[in-house]
Amino acid sequence: MANKASEFPVFLKSVSIQGFKSFADKVKLELGHGLSVVVGPNGSGKSNIADAVRWVLGEQSAKNLRGGKMEDIIFAGSTVRRPVGMAEVSLVFDNSTGIFALDFQEVTITRRVYRDGEGQFFINRAPCRLKDIHELFMDTGAGKEGFSIIGQGRVEEILNLKSEERRNLIEEASGITKYRMRKREALKRLDETEHNLERLEDIVNEIEGQLTPLAEQARVAEQSLALTQEQQKLEIQIVVRDLRDVREKLNFSGAEAEQLRLDLAAAISELGQAESQTVEDKLRLNQFDEKIQNQQEENYKNEQSLNLIIQEQRIRQEREGYLAEQRVRVSKEAEESLAKKHETEERLTALEGKQAVLVRTVAESSRKLQDDELRWADVKSKTGVKEIEELRAEAAQILAEQTHFSQDYQKAEHTLAGLQVQVQRVMEERNIKELEQTRVQEQIEVHAQGLQVLEQQEQNTREELEQNQVKLQAMNEQSQELQGKLREFNREIERMQARHHALQGLEDSREGYQKGVRELLQAKKNKVQACLGLCGTIADLITVEKRYEVAIETALGAGLQNLVAETEKDAKVAVQYLKTHQLGRATFLPLDVIRGGRTTVTREASQDPGFVGIAVDLVQFADRFQPAMESLLGRILVVSDMEAATRVARASGYRARIVTLEGDQVHPGGSLTGGSQQRKGTNLLGRSREIQELSQELELRRIKQTELEKEGQILSHHLREGDEIRKDLTSKGLRLKQELAVGRTNAQNLREQFKRLEKEIETLRDREEVLAQEKKTWTERKQERGQALTEITERVEMSSQAITLQEQKAREASQEAEAIQERLTEAKIQLAKWEQELQQAGERLEHENEAWVELTQMLEQKQAECSSLETAQQTLSQEQMDLETRRVETSELQMKHQEALLLVRKERETLSLRLIEKEQVVQKKRQEQQSVEQKLHALELRTARWETEWETGLNRLQEEFALTWDEVQTYQTELDRAALWARIQELKRQIEKLGPINQAAIEEYPKMLSRHEFLATQKQDLVEANESLHALIGELDITMSERFAEGFKAVNEAFQTVFKELFNGGNAELRLDDPNNLLETGVEIIAQPPGKKPQLLSLLSGGERALTAIGLLFALLRVKPSPFCILDEIEASLDDANVSRFAQYIHRLADSTQFLVISHRKGTMEEADVLYGIAMEESGVSKLLSVQLEEQNTQTA
Repeated sequence: MANKASEFPVFLKSVSIQGFKSFADKVKLELGHGLSVVVGPNGSGKSNIADAVRWVLGEQSAKNLRGGKMEDIIFAGSTVRRPVGMAEVSLVFDNSTGIFALDFQEVTITRRVYRDGEGQFFINRAPCRLKDIHELFMDTGAGKEGFSIIGQGRVEEILNLKSEERRNLIEEASGITKYRMRKREALKRLDETEHNLERLEDIVNEIEGQLTPLAEQARVAEQSLALTQEQQKLEIQIVVRDLRDVREKLNFSGAEAEQLRLDLAAAISELGQAESQTVEDKLRLNQFDEKIQNQQEENYKNEQSLNLIIQEQRIRQEREGYLAEQRVRVSKEAEESLAKKHETEERLTALEGKQAVLVRTVAESSRKLQDDELRWADVKSKTGVKEIEELRAEAAQILAEQTHFSQDYQKAEHTLAGLQVQVQRVMEERNIKELEQTRVQEQIEVHAQGLQVLEQQEQNTREELEQNQVKLQAMNEQSQELQGKLREFNREIERMQARHHALQGLEDSREGYQKGVRELLQAKKNKVQACLGLCGTIADLITVEKRYEVAIETALGAGLQNLVAETEKDAKVAVQYLKTHQLGRATFLPLDVIRGGRTTVTREASQDPGFVGIAVDLVQFADRFQPAMESLLGRILVVSDMEAATRVARASGYRARIVTLEGDQVHPGGSLTGGSQQRKGTNLLGRSREIQELSQELELRRIKQTELEKEGQILSHHLREGDEIRKDLTSKGLRLKQELAVGRTNAQNLREQFKRLEKEIETLRDREEVLAQEKKTWTERKQERGQALTEITERVEMSSQAITLQEQKAREASQEAEAIQERLTEAKIQLAKWEQELQQAGERLEHENEAWVELTQMLEQKQAECSSLETAQQTLSQEQMDLETRRVETSELQMKHQEALLLVRKERETLSLRLIEKEQVVQKKRQEQQSVEQKLHALELRTARWETEWETGLNRLQEEFALTWDEVQTYQTELDRAALWARIQELKRQIEKLGPINQAAIEEYPKMLSRHEFLATQKQDLVEANESLHALIGELDITMSERFAEGFKAVNEAFQTVFKELFNGGNAELRLDDPNNLLETGVEIIAQPPGKKPQLLSLLSGGERALTAIGLLFALLRVKPSPFCILDEIEASLDDANVSRFAQYIHRLADSTQFLVISHRKGTMEEADVLYGIAMEESGVSKLLSVQLEEQNTQTA
């Protein structure tokens, strides 16, 4: 891609960003000729570059920077980065063409903001104002208000503007903005001028109306002044008379109050000691209660544990007995089974031997029988034996029947033996079930006892819960009582704070000082030049111990309010200030002229035991105030009391003024002044001390308040603990109820198991009856088979006899046949017997084998059962030993707890009796204290009322008449109070007849006349300025109309050209809504894309509207070129074809304007000369990468 060489110098050379939004680290964009494009994925921070440039150029709206407040633009940190405290952006401009009115080849504009909101601007690292930056960019085509930065929002703004608003774009391009700004300033100045003129006319009219009455007011003022002075003198006499009456009352109440305070202090001390002892005893009593409760709980737990152990021991003992019985039984049964097994084995051996012999015998007999039958058959053929054969056949049949009945008999015996074994087994199983039933019955009883224990525990828990609730209620009441005390204490603190605040307010406002002194001190505080030479009052400059306050205040008198000045000149300036402003009078002590002196104390006077010292030595002050202090206090002696005063006066020859610590005085010459002084209202020295004492007392009260609050916190902690105990008890109650429910369920299960065992036992008994019945049946059958076998045996013998008889008859036929027949018969009979015996032996052998297997299994079962029982016995024995150990330990522990509980209860009872006695003492002391407090309170109320009257009178003397009590001591009158009051009323009536009085009328008249002349001159100046502004506004309107017409024409022509270039054809134009009103007319956009009819901008498609708006921006940029332009994704809404045309167009413009485009569109990237990549390799932190595409293409080639 070709890059044309640019002839214009680079204007914006670089952008440096650090800490701005997502740019945590410092990045620098080096900008050169051609088209630079910033690319990156969404959210990577591309647009933050445009925001940074806009911000440096002076943007003040955080909203326009896509933030909520200006601090939002500072990097706020990420998951791995900490926030930074500052954001800074710098722009470096090329000024080789002199576009800026600065003598620099390069101009660097920097803006910086900190998290505390502080912002800074710099031009070439020199601090400047935002206004300086605005003025620097004025008429350069750059700046935040021009077309240097165009974002997508600007495109949307053009699309959504009304026609009247769209004219502002033309005004910006036409350079009208500065004229419109000048017009706004002119209109503002015109409005201010007219407003000032109107106000000035009102003032002049008002002054003209006031000039005439001033002469008359001056005459009346002089007459009123004389009457007022006489009235003031009479009012002073009334105040003095009232103050003397009040002082006598205060003198009497002071001594009485002091005695009551002493009594109250003693009562409070005694009550405090008694209450302290009571509190300690109560705390100890609570500790004893806690110990008792803990011991009771431990006893209860141990008792429960002991009962459970004993129950477990009894259950295990019974279980051991049962297991022992079972083991003996099983062992016996195993021995019996072993003996039976041995007997069966012996019978099996014998039967097996017999069976083997019978097998051989039967085999041999059968062989011999076959031989005899063959031989007999041979003989038979020779002799007749048919009848004998028939007899023998009958005999064989009888023998077969005998064998059948013999087998039935043996089967009956075998069945009876099996039934006997079954009966034995059923009986054993029934015995086991009965033992199991007995064990279940015992468990039912144990569970019943356990349920009783649980029910008792549940009842105890419920009672403990009720006690806990009562205790909580008591602690709540105690807490409320403590809160009441705390509130009362807080109210007392508030009263003291109010007193402190009031006194501090009096001190701050200089209450009690003469008006002149107060005004001068306030003027000094306000840095008035005339009062800067004042050091302060004597009261301000000295520090006096409390015990000397009365004496020093008496010694100084009105001198407390004397003002110390640095020089005599400063004092004269202050006096003139008072006169000029009519603020009263004051006495000054200039440090450069005042001369102090100290009286000489005779040796006799200084050695007097009541002598305290010279007054000036009893106060502390800075050394440079020594002359002033000695002039006031250097010739006054201070002694302890009046007796000492008279002695010291005599010793000094009645030449010195002597003051006692109580304020009594002995004057030179011997005159005495004494009595009681109640001066809380004017005690300027005591007021500062009282403020300090109140501060200290408040601190102590706050400490006590903290202690009460801690006590409340402790009580709250106990309440929380009690509540936790309540919750625990509630939880325990619920757990016990659940255990009760489980226990009842288990008991029910055991009862059901007991019933099931009853049914099983009943079933086994029924089985025993069935087996007994079967045994009876088989016994009867055995007897029947035995009887039938006997009869058959008899028949066999009869058959044998018949055969014998028949054979005897045949013997005659042949001796050999008989012999053979006889042997044959005997052999057959014998063979039949042996075969029968062999069959019986086989059956018995089979039966004995079954019995042997059954006995072997039974023996193994009994041996396993015996081993299991032995193991269970060993386990139970070990558990029993462990339980016995636990029982002994628990019993010993319970005895210890019971002994400790008895000891604690005894100590608590002793302490409780002592506490009752102490509480009675506390109640008596409290009553005594309340009685004294009531008396003191009543006296304090009266004293407070008299002090208020005293203070009111003194304040009136000071505020209304600028006099102190010492200065009015000589005021005397022979008139009574009623006569004085009547004369005052008469004077007031005369003053009222004069009407309103203006004492300053004589001085005000020339001043007002001079002011009238001055205002008239100003009025004329404002009239001329008004006319000049009207002319200026008219000229500005003409200039703006002409410039707008020229600018509109230029923009319209440029718009038509740009539109055709962007759309590859078509037409577009700008139209004025009202061509006759160029100052207010709106501007409409008419566009005709290729192949379409002309229509308003709002009727175009979305892409056409966006491209048309971009075309208008480029047209404005042509008319009012900017050395550089930043485009922030303005082509985002265009399709790919329009994006390509857009990119090609700005690439052509890059020959005359420096472009920095922020984009993510491919078509724009393809036209770029330099690509800057923005990425977030680290979450929340933007990184920068730049590529020179021309160099890259060269390297690739």
